[in-house]
Parts: sequence; structure tokens; C-alpha cells
Amino acid sequence: MSTDETGTIERPLNAAEFLRRVLGELGAKVGAIWVGGDGQLVPILAVGLEESQLFDGLEGKKFLQQILSDTLTQARAQTFDTEGLIEPRAFGHATLFVSPLLIPNARPGVILIVERPNLPQQQRQGMMRHLEVRCRELSRQIAMTVTPTPEPTLNREPAPAAGPTLSSAAAPAIVVGAPQTSVVSAPSSTASRTAVDQQAVLEYVLSLQRSLDLTEISNVIVNDGRVLFGVDRVGLALRRGRNAVIKAISGQESVHPRGNLIRALRRLTQKVVTAGEAFRFDGSLSAVPKQLEEPLADFIQESGTRFLLIVPLIEPERLIKPEEPLGGGKPQRVVRKTIGALIIEQMSSSEPSPQLAGTLDSVTDHIAAATFNARNHSSIFLLPLWRTLGGFFEWLRGRRLAIAFAILILLAAAGTALVFVPWEYRVDATGRLMPVIQREVFAPWDGQVVELFVEGDERVTKGQELIKLRNDELEADFVKIRNELEEKQKLLNSLKAQYEQADKDGKSDEKLRAQGKRVETQVEIDGARLQYEMLKDRRERLTVRAPIDGLVTTFQVQQLLLNRPVKRGDVLLEVMDDKGDWQLELEIAEHRVGRILKAQQALSPHLAIEYRLLTSPELSYEATLESLATRTVTAEEKGSVLEARATLDTSKLPTRTIGADVRARIGCGQSYLGDVLFGDVIEFVQKYLWW
Repeated sequence: MSTDETGTIERPLNAAEFLRRVLGELGAKVGAIWVGGDGQLVPILAVGLEESQLFDGLEGKKFLQQILSDTLTQARAQTFDTEGLIEPRAFGHATLFVSPLLIPNARPGVILIVERPNLPQQQRQGMMRHLEVRCRELSRQIAMTVTPTPEPTLNREPAPAAGPTLSSAAAPAIVVGAPQTSVVSAPSSTASRTAVDQQAVLEYVLSLQRSLDLTEISNVIVNDGRVLFGVDRVGLALRRGRNAVIKAISGQESVHPRGNLIRALRRLTQKVVTAGEAFRFDGSLSAVPKQLEEPLADFIQESGTRFLLIVPLIEPERLIKPEEPLGGGKPQRVVRKTIGALIIEQMSSSEPSPQLAGTLDSVTDHIAAATFNARNHSSIFLLPLWRTLGGFFEWLRGRRLAIAFAILILLAAAGTALVFVPWEYRVDATGRLMPVIQREVFAPWDGQVVELFVEGDERVTKGQELIKLRNDELEADFVKIRNELEEKQKLLNSLKAQYEQADKDGKSDEKLRAQGKRVETQVEIDGARLQYEMLKDRRERLTVRAPIDGLVTTFQVQQLLLNRPVKRGDVLLEVMDDKGDWQLELEIAEHRVGRILKAQQALSPHLAIEYRLLTSPELSYEATLESLATRTVTAEEKGSVLEARATLDTSKLPTRTIGADVRARIGCGQSYLGDVLFGDVIEFVQKYLWW
């Protein structure tokens, strides 16, 4: 017979109708049922499976047989994604839901439901749970109505027009094909029915103890409870202060508190929980309390329920009762609070199902205890943290505990050493090895390099000609003023002769006139001569000379300067005295300068430096900090830096290469080891996190 949504046996159930119901409830279009026979699974009913071509070919058939056998062997529902396992044909990839049909006194079976691929995890879990509940509900109902036989079988019979049938030789369990051809008989004895109920109750109670998560326990209470009680819908309400909250409803993944049905059910349940007594409605309004009439009418209008039972859940009694104060030794009377309510509904019948009457009383206290424990457990503050810590301390036992203590001792010793062990703090710096005396040769005037008298790396003496420049404008001015000076000189000589002749002739007027012009011409000559000397000096300075004795350090002078136009002030060459004293030209990061300033105040302005030349990094040398700049400059790669100079003993240097890269460490006195090793971290925290 088929089972209606209240759990009562109404009419014969056939496999085609069962498969159709499951497909309709899950929204699927492809499904099939297999039963065991002669050591293998035999298909008895399929809907759309052949058209999908999902398991065509040898590979697909092997995969199908494997998942069916695994499901039946493990006796639990499973889900699979075909992507990556088999090559689809017409249907494409899919998600498979496979559940066993374990019917007592009958051959085992397997049901397969095919859904679209890439289902969300929450939807997949809901569909899997729904399929499990439906299969267990069918198996339990058939087991309660089938009379056991010594050798039960589940045979495949010839099919009428609707398809093949599946039946039991002694007492048919499921009829496949045309309806009404085979029925499930009524229970043969009360003892068999009672045994099945007890087993179902034990399984239900056991499932309540498998978790302390309130959401999981709530879903088990309502979903497994609906199957156990044989009703249409089961809900769970929890009390929060003076209000009641609907925590879970069977068949729903989540509860929407603003829905009209949920709001009406919450108002009704809240009044029942406040009263603390069970409430039953079977269609008669005569026994309904006055305070429940309005909320009940609203709920019935929204839900259409014909039978409603709300059972308050009372917190469990303590195993060890508290005693009276002052050592009286008498147990106190503890008031047990109502923690929620169990809501049971039937839509098609106003009478409770037979399973409900036989199982509700035996599981109510278990439901209340499981709910109370899960709620208390879930209300623990920072529960995931404490659970993680508890797992860690549970793992930390025996030899691991000794290892942990050893590690803690080592860490404590290391921490103590970081704080109390003194160590020299040194500031890193980079720079170059350079002579102390070094000069740059600049262009004196605008011009063009026409001649070079030296090469790179050539040794020169002070005053030696290095470069000759040519300035056409200067040359033109020089020639012009020289010619002008010569003309003025000739004019002066002529005026002198006129003056002498007028003096002989006694011509005073001509003498005075010649004297005036002579003085005027002399002034012009003096001015021209001064300009001439200035231009001559500028002309001579176009020949650049060495400022000191030393070495020309500019590389590839010919390629760099010859025939090149230059401007006044351009650097042409560098000459350095490599025979004299040498120094370190260092660059210190700006955030390190504070350490150096403190060390100079505490120790000495001239701090000791240890440096290494990158040309010979295996050796280290000593130097002394001589001067530190008072303002920062921007380096191309290092950002803001301060320049410093350090003197050194050149007699201890095996080789002296101008511009050799140097890495130096400036000693800043004693500090603790932690500051030396993790000073950068401490400064970072102070700079970016502390302020």
C-alpha cells in the first residue's frame, strides 16, 4: 500500500509511483531502481535514464555497477559528480544521488536520482537528506506491514504495459508497473510492530546523542522525528527570555522568521510555552483555551493544519541535586524551566498517526535533554577557541608533554639571553674607498674641446696642461680689441707729433687742441689695453691645467671629451692624489643615525669602524669615524641617508683602488642581545604600530 504524508496505509504502493514522488519532490527528471538478484543488481524501473545516455559504453556501465555495489555494501546514501569520472554523451555531466532500499524480509534495492551538475553544497546536502528520509520511511513502513516469511524473496515478474513489477513471493512489498496489482499486508502481530517501533526509537535516540551542535540536533529532531512519528511536519521552538523562536522545521534547510506562517506559529507556541502545558488541536474548538483562540485561528488559516500537537520541553533533572545551605544535607527543590516546545502537525487527518501514539512519550525527555545540552554547549563564549585549546591539550600528553616542557625551557632560556646577555650593537653602512685630496677640473668658459694632452689613469703634476678649449666669440673679441688698441696707439703717436710741431711753431691754439686729443686718446688706449689683458687672460685660461699632483681618474677621456662642446662649470676631469691620505666615504641610513648620535654622546665622537673591501671581502680593516653630516641627502637606491667620513691607516691596506665599494659596521657600544638581533622589528613596531 502507499503511505500518505501522515504515515497511515491507504492504498497499494507501486515502485513507479514511489520513484515518481521522489523525482517530483527533488525536481529531478532522471531516476532508476535496481534490486539484488543472483549475485548482481537488476534494473526494474528507469525514468529517462536510457535517453540521457549517461552510462552508455563499457566505461559508463562499469562506473554505474561500481557505485551501485558500493552503496549497497556500505548501506548508506552517497553522492557523486560524473565530471572527471566518465565521459558524458547526450546528457552531459551530472550529480548522482544513490541510496539503498533495505527492506526487511525482501531483497535489497538501490535507487538512483540524476540531477544537474555543480549543485551548491547546501542544496546537495538537503537533497541527500531528503532522499535518505524517504527511503528509510518507505523501508520502515513496509517492514511494519509485511508478515515475515522463512525465505523472503524479491522477484522480477513479467511486465504489463506500464513496465516490469517487483514483488515478494510470500508477501509483496512494492508493486512495480500497473497499480493495484500487489499490496502490502497488514501487521500480523502486535509483538512484531512493537519490536520495530523500539528499534526505530533506539535509532532516533542514538542520533540525538551524536552531536552537541544546536543546529544539527534541531535538524535531527524535526527531520528524523517526522519519519519516526509518521506525521506531515515537525517543528522545534526554543525559548529565549519571554519569547519563543522557531529553530527548525522538517523539510526546510532554514527558517525565515518573517514569514506569515512562522510568525503565526511563533505567537501560538509562545503562549503554550508560557503556560507550560501541552496543547492538542484535532478540529474541535471546545477544549481550546481562550488565550489561544486568536493565535490558533491565525495559524490554522495560514497552514491548513487538521491536527496540531505542541509539547513543551522541560529542562532535564540534575543527576546530583544541590543540598540545602549550612550543611543541612537536604536536597533543594529545583524548578525545572521550559526550554522550548516540539510542534507536530498533520494536514490530511485530524487523528494522530499510530507511530506518534507509540513513540512520542518515550522520546520527549530525550529530545528535551539533547536540546538542553546542545544549547548550553553552543552558548559557551569563544567555543571554537576553547575546543581548539582542549584538543591541543588533549594531544599534549605523555612524551609530547615532556617535549613541550623542554621546548618551553629552551624558549625561556633564549628569552632570558635576549634580555640579559650584553652584545655590541653595530650600525651597517656602505660607501667607497677614496683619497682625501681630490679635485674636479671644470670648464672655465663656454667652448669646444679641441685638444687633449692626457689620458685616463695618467699621472700629472700641478700646472700641467690637460685640455685646450676654443671659443670663437672670445677669439673674435680678442682680435678686435687688439686691432683697436694698435690703431689707438698709432693715433696717439700722430697726436704727439702734432703737439711737438705746434710747440715749435708757437701755435698755442693747435698745441692745446693736440694736447686735448692726445689725453683723450690715451684714456681710450688705457681702456682698450685693459680689455685686451682681460681677453688675453680668458684666452689663456682656455688651456686647462692640473690643479694638483695626482692621477687622472676619469675613464676614456678621448671618447668622453674630444671635440665636445662644453659650458662654463661643466666637470671635465677628476684628479686625485693617490699618494696621500685615504678615507672612507660612507652613507648611513637615516633611521640608523639616532644610534650613532647616542653612541657619540656616551662614548666618543670618533667611533670605531670595522670595514671590508668588496675587492677582498675575506679581510677586515679598522677605521675611525671622523665626521658626520648634519643634513640628509637622497640616495638613488637607499632613500634618505647621511654622509660620513672615516679616516684609516693606509699602511695596512695591501691594495688601494679608487672608488672600491666598502661595507662598514660602526660600533655603537654595548646593548642587550635581543636589541641587536631584533632591533629592526622593535623599531618597526615603534614607528608604525605604536604611534
